[in-house]
Amino acid sequence: MNTAIATAIFETDLAASKTGAPEWVQLFPAGSELKARDGRRWTADNDAVLAAFAANRGPLPIDYEHGQDHLAKFGHPAPAAGWIVEVENRDGALWGKVEWTAKAAAMVAAREYRFLSPAFNHLKNGKITRLIGAGLVNRPAFEMTALSREATNMENEDMKAIAKALGLDEGADEKAVLAAIAARDTERTALLKELKLDPKKAEQKDALAAITSLQGEVETATAALQNAPAETEVAALKKSLTDTQTALAALQQKDNARDIDLVLDEAASAGKITPASRETYRAMCQVEGGVERFKALAATLPVICEPSKIGDTTAETDEEETDPTALAAEATRYQTEQRAAGVTLSYSEAVFAVKDKKEKRA
Repeated sequence: MNTAIATAIFETDLAASKTGAPEWVQLFPAGSELKARDGRRWTADNDAVLAAFAANRGPLPIDYEHGQDHLAKFGHPAPAAGWIVEVENRDGALWGKVEWTAKAAAMVAAREYRFLSPAFNHLKNGKITRLIGAGLVNRPAFEMTALSREATNMENEDMKAIAKALGLDEGADEKAVLAAIAARDTERTALLKELKLDPKKAEQKDALAAITSLQGEVETATAALQNAPAETEVAALKKSLTDTQTALAALQQKDNARDIDLVLDEAASAGKITPASRETYRAMCQVEGGVERFKALAATLPVICEPSKIGDTTAETDEEETDPTALAAEATRYQTEQRAAGVTLSYSEAVFAVKDKKEKRA
């Protein structure tokens, strides 16, 4: 992936605010063709920038004098002046909502810093693909030219590692990687819907609780079957329950794998683990209680590598699959109703009849 990182000043004068540090600041001016004060030009793609911000699922830093570029890479402190927590497209201009630190807010209010210089990724043809932060500056036109630099091969290596982790060829491009991530999110969404959970709110503990509840229902149904009068019906129900247990086990295994990938992706996105150490941490997460222990460990780890540029996207599906437990219960009720009406059905016939009724209703 041939990209570069750049910073620039357009017309964002923070002193224009009459109430101190502004809550909303303009990052890119309106129009697809952007020109910085020092003469450099880029092509804006606000939709791509908004999508990348959403996929990042976290705030972007505002520092002093682009310390992330000049100081942090040499191991020197580069404290944040604030955090960009929302991004909006306002009539073609890109605006960001900022949560300022007390120190930075006071400096902006005192006009010690007047300009905001956005930092962003762009392709070699000048197309801006994502916002990566911003810096408080005072002499943008003189200093900005030296801030544009080509990205290193590390980004390509990160992309290869991510593609491999997703089961793709190492040469897969960003579009293919994002599609694979979206597919994984789709599977996880389907799993949570199968468990009757809200994909946007449910956590691992909610999924595990739902699975435990279903297992309890299976055990209760199994115990009830021990007193069932017809051997053929018992055999059919036991097979249905066995199928349900197998499906639940597979769902739980998939959910555990998705949750492990999620916490590893978050740590890699924060630059706290490297692609080479990913499998070691995966093994740690796979033991009982390993995910929670890794989360606690990751919270204490320092940033040791360039954070991943690939965010997560979320895809939802309205597709619903038949709940095996519900189907078994409905078939049993239907069989009982037919027996009361003088019609004798095998359990298999009852299942097919219920399925046929569902399909006709659909």
